[in-house]
Amino acid sequence: MMEISLTNAEIAELDRQNPATATDGGFQSLMVSLQRRVNRATNNLLLTNDDLRRIPKYAFDFGNGGWENRLIAAFGRVLGPKLGR
Repeated sequence: MMEISLTNAEIAELDRQNPATATDGGFQSLMVSLQRRVNRATNNLLLTNDDLRRIPKYAFDFGNGGWENRLIAAFGRVLGPKLGR
């Protein structure tokens, strides 16, 4: 597990995902789960080991359908350009 602090712009990237899409697929489920778990008072987010595995997976293993850019925008500052890989 890793606790991170996000900027408002990084949280905005998570919030771009419509919460109603949480059951539409793996990426959508991940993004909605992350946005729901952000502590809005502190901007902190506790990433589980599963999150740390899934973030680079959805960013790099399925081609670039825009997900890569959104995940890098949200987590690249904290996890690095390879998102922890």
